Amino acid sequence: MNHTSGSGLNRPSKIHALTSLRFFAALYVVLYHAFPPVFPNYGETLVGRFFSLGYVSVSFFFLLSGYILAVVYLRKELPVQRSNFYIARFARIYPLFLMTLVADVPDLLLRRADLYGWGRTIKISSVTLLLHIFMLQAWLPWLRGIDPPNWSLSVETVFYLSFPFIGYFFWKMRGAKLAFTAIALWIGSQLITSLAAPHVSESVARFNPLFHLCTFPVGVLLARWQYLRRGQNSPGPHKELLVTVTLLIAIAAFVALVVWGSSIPLLNFNSGLLIPIFAAVIWACSESTGFISQVLGTNWLVVLGEASFGLYLIHMPVHHLFMWMHWETSRTMLPVYLGVCVGLSLLSFYFVENPTRQWILQVFKTRTRETMETASDAQ
Repeated sequence: MNHTSGSGLNRPSKIHALTSLRFFAALYVVLYHAFPPVFPNYGETLVGRFFSLGYVSVSFFFLLSGYILAVVYLRKELPVQRSNFYIARFARIYPLFLMTLVADVPDLLLRRADLYGWGRTIKISSVTLLLHIFMLQAWLPWLRGIDPPNWSLSVETVFYLSFPFIGYFFWKMRGAKLAFTAIALWIGSQLITSLAAPHVSESVARFNPLFHLCTFPVGVLLARWQYLRRGQNSPGPHKELLVTVTLLIAIAAFVALVVWGSSIPLLNFNSGLLIPIFAAVIWACSESTGFISQVLGTNWLVVLGEASFGLYLIHMPVHHLFMWMHWETSRTMLPVYLGVCVGLSLLSFYFVENPTRQWILQVFKTRTRETMETASDAQ
């Protein structure tokens, strides 16, 4: 498969490492859901705490989405063509979203039928499905229930709708205003979360788009800052050393939060506490020209990264199937579960996501700046 992107800040391989990172971030979410039933005794151990933070990958996706879309659409410093942008995003997101939505409906019906009976279950589940179809599931807790990870697409929809407006606004910033705005957004999001947490339910604070609005624009600001600095630091051993040190500091900071961050409210983790760490990782991996870039740019990892959107959406319907088969607590079945999820994500990428995306773009006669790789990174 040809992975030439052409949409990196300076060269195509800048995108490859970020694509591979998406796979590891998606796998972290999968393990976040799969680990507790299989290893219930780990609890508050360091291993258990590490896997209990798997949901922070969603903040990474939001940040990377803003970064990638800015790289693809804003480099020429021209307004985004809204119709083409919206069709391109719909073509990449919606077909798989709809497929996994339908695939998980039986689990919803069976669970609710035990509680309400079939008559009421059909009525309330029809409303739930309809509101999911319109990407409203993150706004109110009672709207959720089908393939739970897709709440993030409801948030992403807000980002996509606003990107042609706020993206261009943030891209015009320069100098100290970039850093000041990014820091203000990050601190503001943490303050809002801390102040609102006692007054709203946990389910609202965790999923409502209003608690995630800062992450996406910080990704745009990161891309803008990197774009303005292009050519200032030529590739070489000193640059690669800086990249490596930055990545190691980011990893050390995350480990420190796992070890000593138990007193930090989980809602803060959920609403973008790790933005500085994720921003450092994105910068380091996109700037690397040496070992890091070579490892993460390996073809098979890039392919897994392109298929990671499928892994993220498919793993929960598979998990529900394993639950109905009473396999979700089996350590023997865990590798099988992971293999099935990864395998289905690859099949989905090649036989569902890519073909339907191309078909929709052709139907609407839409030319997009997004390659399949960058389109996959922007979820």
